[in-house]
This record gives sequence, C-alpha cells and structure tokens, in this order.
Amino acid sequence: MLQKDPLSYAHQFEEKYGSEVNKCPYRMTFHLMPKVGWLNDPNGLCQFHGLYHVCFQYTPQDVHGGGGYWGHATSLDLLHWDLHDPIIYGTQKAERDGVYSGSALVDNDQIYFFYTGTYKEEGAYDYTDDGRISSQMMVTSIDGFHTSDKKILLENKDYPDDMTLHIRDPKVWKDDRYHMILGARKRAYEDGQRKDCGGALIYASDDLSHWSLEKRYFPKKRFGYMWECPDFFTLEGHQVLSYCPQGVPHGTMRFQNTYPSGYHLMEDETHFHEWDYGFDFYAPQTFEDEKGRRLLIGWAGMPDTPAFQNLTVTHHWQHALTLPRELVYEEGLVKQKIIGEWNQLPWQEVSLPGVYNWVHQVVYLTASNIKSPLRIILGTSDNALQIRIDQDLMTLAFAAGARCGGGRTRRCAKAQRPITQIALCLDSSIVEIFVNDGEFVMTTRLYLEETERYLSVSHQKDISLKVIED
Repeated sequence: MLQKDPLSYAHQFEEKYGSEVNKCPYRMTFHLMPKVGWLNDPNGLCQFHGLYHVCFQYTPQDVHGGGGYWGHATSLDLLHWDLHDPIIYGTQKAERDGVYSGSALVDNDQIYFFYTGTYKEEGAYDYTDDGRISSQMMVTSIDGFHTSDKKILLENKDYPDDMTLHIRDPKVWKDDRYHMILGARKRAYEDGQRKDCGGALIYASDDLSHWSLEKRYFPKKRFGYMWECPDFFTLEGHQVLSYCPQGVPHGTMRFQNTYPSGYHLMEDETHFHEWDYGFDFYAPQTFEDEKGRRLLIGWAGMPDTPAFQNLTVTHHWQHALTLPRELVYEEGLVKQKIIGEWNQLPWQEVSLPGVYNWVHQVVYLTASNIKSPLRIILGTSDNALQIRIDQDLMTLAFAAGARCGGGRTRRCAKAQRPITQIALCLDSSIVEIFVNDGEFVMTTRLYLEETERYLSVSHQKDISLKVIED
C-alpha cells in the first residue's frame, strides 16, 4: 500500500519503538540490524568512493514483515554500521505492493539500483498466473543517499509466454555488455499435473535502459518450482551461479531448511553446494569491493518457517544480516572466509577454564588440529546450544525444550574430509561457524539471557578464545 509520505510514515514507527529496541539484550555489536521492525534480504550491495552501502528489505511498521522499503546502511569497515533513512520505497502504481529485492551496479561514477516493483490487482487472482505485475525498475544515485526518478525497464509483456508472473530479484553486472539475471518460475506439467520449474532469465543491454532477452537458464532436471535471488559472478576464471531454489525435497544432511541457498559452478551444473547448513540463512547477495574482493552477505533468517521464533519480537525488531564473507575459489569449491576486518578488531585473548562467562562480550573462538569428538556448549545445563564435531560430521543441537533456540532443534552437515579446523563468531544472539577454512558455514540465532551466557569446550589443545567488550 502506498503512503502519502513514506519517510514520515517510517519515522513514526522508528520514533515509537526505537527506545524499546535499544534496550533489547539481544542486540548485536558487529551485525547489521533494523532500527525497528522487520529486516530480510540484503539488497543493493556496493562500495562507492570508499564507503560500503548495504540495503535490505525493511518493514518498520510491522515486526512480522510485509515490505515497503529498502533500508539503508553504510560502513567504512563492514562491521560498524550507520543506519540512514530508507533509500527506496513505493511511490507509484508499479510498486504499490512492494519494492522487492535487487542489486546495485557502480558505473559512470554513480550507483545504479535495480529492483522489482510489484503490483497486485484486487480480485480473485492466484497472483501466479494472473493478477500480478512484476516490473524491473532502476534508480540512480550520484552520492549514494539521494536517488533519481524511477524508470521501468521490464514488465510482464517482456517475459517469455511460458513464464508465470513470478519474475523478480534483478542482479546486474557489466562485462562486454550489461547483463541482468532474474529469478523465474516457468509454467510446466508432468503426467498431466502442474509442476512448475525454477530457473533464471538473462537479459542484456548496451545502455542500461533498453533490455532484450539473451538466454533462458533452466536445469535439465527440475530443481524446485522457483528460484529466488539469483547471482552470477566469476572467481579465478570459474563462473558461479548462486540462487535460492524453492520446492526442493528435504533431506537429513541437505536441504534441511524450508528453502536452501547455494551455488553451482557452470562447469559442473549437477553439483549444488549449500552456502550455509545452519538454521538461519537465506537470500545471499555478492559484490566486488574496491580491493577486488568478492564479498557475500546473507539474511540471517528463514522465510515461511513459523516453527522458528525470534525472541526479539517483544522488543519490536526482528532479524539481522550475516557478517560479510570473502569468497575464494579453492580445491574445486567456493570457500567462505572471515573478512580480514574481523581479525583486525582489538581482540583480547583470554584463558578458557572449565566454563567461561561471556556476558557483555563478543566472542571469537578458533580450534585447529581438532581431535574428534569436540563439544562446545553455549548456555546452561537446561538451556543451551551444543556444537558437536565427530570426524566429518558437524551438528548444531538445541537441548530439548531449550528456550534459547526459539523452536530450532537440530542441523547437521558433512564435510568433504574430517573436520580439523573451525572459527566461531558469537555476537550476542547470533553464532556463525566457519568449517574447514570456509568449506561451509553454519549460522543460527541464539537467545540466552545475560545470566546464561556461558561457554565450555571439551578438552582440546589448540583452542584460542578472544573477546571484545560489547
């Protein structure tokens, strides 16, 4: 729904709930969170004139989401964030029902923002085959804070006839021409039954204003009914396609969440690698910064999963983004590394007795030369997260009935070889564990009261524990 004055409308909720949010014991130090209300997908990631810009889906008026805004934050180091007014919000019919996810491109000394505007007609529509207009839109900014008039680049008539109306999440890059990849849901049938297929559409342009379909990309073997948040980039000469397939059957070691997020190499399209095997990770987006690093940021959340509760809701905010991760190609995989800025923080090394109390501290624990089994306990005897390593198996398990899990139970992942190294980043109510130097990551939210913030590790020689006062 369009607001007469969208910024004033957002401000009234930020002012109403801001003081309550700031009192919340689950607020983090180095993770990007909303001022108030709801946050989801990262959008419009870029670095412009030395300053990092990160936008995100933002709903200040409702802690349970609904969209309407691109929140906006900036940072000089990817860890200390300044929140600004929303940079994109609905102002015209084409985006009455949402300014959905998109990306940023720095070119010609300005930022181009691309996103999906959504309009739903009123009536008895299914909004898959009828009743929805999905428009790919663009605005520009010469300073990163103020934007130009909006331009519609593509709309329903520009998509292939066998597509549904679920076409969204433009990611734009520049090589010999400008290219835009869109997540898509293709109308399909199997044995006379409707069984849609997920994939991507790739458009090309010479001027960023006029776009034509260059390629349809749908796997030979159906892999979900819809792909969201597609991303395409190259690492060390290897082309990588990242996306979030919806409708993939669940497994015991793979595809454990409602929707997975992962990638495949274009040279090996049959192997889909999940970015993160934890409870809370979705809709990642990458960008290249001015140092030439390919960085990934994800939403530390999961859509359509009512079993997971976030205990921040009573404080009028919900969700955060992950720490940025540097992507590198090693050993046939895209590995995710902790950014150098994290290691450069003023950590203080502390000894690890039987139990360590980390109240009011951010924790950085590393373990190398791991001798299985390894157990790490975060919490108390009856309210805790247990992290277990047994050879090549990594498990996150919340104690039965543990309030700190908010309904989360158990997640497992198998490494390609025995797990010998981990790095654990713990920032109040989020844990991110990098396994075997970034082969994969496991992320979860964790809601321990300040009186319950204890850490213990089974006997291991090569353990380093560092902290920063939050």
